[in-house]
Amino acid sequence: MAKTCCLFFYEGYISVSPTIISLSKSFASKGYIVVIFATKTQYYEFKPDSGQVKTVYFSKGHNIPLINFFYKLFYRIKLGSLVPVIDLIVFGFQVASYIVRNYKLVSPQTSVDIGVDTNGSILALINHYIFNKKFIYLSLEIYPFSYFRKFSKILKLFECLAYRQAETIIVQDQDRFDSLCKYNNFQPTTVFYLPNSPSSLDKSSENVSNNNYFRDKFNLREDKFSCLLVQAGMIEDRVFSKELAYAFNYIDNEYVLIYHEREKRDIHDPYIEELQKLNSKNLFLSLDPLPIEEINRVFDSVTIGLAFYRNVDNNFSQISKASGKLAYYLKSGKPLLVNNLESLAKLVLRYKIGVVIDNPCDPIEIEAAIKKILNKYDFYSENAKICFATEFDFANKVNPLLSHISNWSNITES
Repeated sequence: MAKTCCLFFYEGYISVSPTIISLSKSFASKGYIVVIFATKTQYYEFKPDSGQVKTVYFSKGHNIPLINFFYKLFYRIKLGSLVPVIDLIVFGFQVASYIVRNYKLVSPQTSVDIGVDTNGSILALINHYIFNKKFIYLSLEIYPFSYFRKFSKILKLFECLAYRQAETIIVQDQDRFDSLCKYNNFQPTTVFYLPNSPSSLDKSSENVSNNNYFRDKFNLREDKFSCLLVQAGMIEDRVFSKELAYAFNYIDNEYVLIYHEREKRDIHDPYIEELQKLNSKNLFLSLDPLPIEEINRVFDSVTIGLAFYRNVDNNFSQISKASGKLAYYLKSGKPLLVNNLESLAKLVLRYKIGVVIDNPCDPIEIEAAIKKILNKYDFYSENAKICFATEFDFANKVNPLLSHISNWSNITES
């Protein structure tokens, strides 16, 4: 009977989560059959390139007509905080049904469970109680108790219990671990730090074309537009999208600002239209995401990568090792512009991989920073690769975790 890794990922955005993809491939390389239980989302479905990894997507309650009818009723009578609880139960029943039908594949005698964040860790906890299985708590997001409303606070209570019962904790860095301990009112003794990043060993998404994705997409000739500054990922206020669009409207035309979304957006989306009004000169909007198999086409086409995050909470302020786009920039050897957020600034200044911006609205400061990087581009680019190899290469960071799990008594082949 083969070893199995069951990964409970309720949120479901596998294709934009380097941690989930890298972790599943790492387990597969050690002979595990990896089963990822997830919900269907608006993102591309992750299609594993290995028979060792299987993704199983289930519908959320909102996408099941009868259940969605009751959800609307709950919102109408001000019981909306019950919806997240019921949605987890719906997901749990679907997972349980799959496990019953495929019991040999996920036999508790040979498998390790990984529960992601609140909902995933609760399902892993339930499996722990039923089958007496050890499990791992994997943190991608960190939220305090105040984030949960009324009835949904019960989810946080069960998450705290799962956090205490987990054999091992995976989180991005020490700062986020400290916040996680505070929010769950417990400090585990066994923790492994894994950045939200790709692996140097992963060649599946390497760009085999010499073409520049953004120059081709927007017809940006190099003699006219010399520098492509790209902020990949979400387009919204929490990443200073409006401020940067405004600033670049007053920056030399040869410096182009490109927003590349991680989910499909409509050109008539009110927020998108507002950005176009702020900057119709040198802002380009890439609103059709690429599948993960082609993601390197995006980062190979960047001149300078932007990673700006607003300090709204610890989930955003402690972002350096949790930012997937930052890791991809560095892997591709791209210098960075970041805002003056402590976790980002410390990394950029330590490795000299770019410039820290104090005011994302200031075109003079931003243009000066761009010129500083371009004048020593090879220096910053080489440092970016060194930073990735030292701090972000998942292939190296995951080995201590895999060695630790190999000592678990129930993980044996038979």
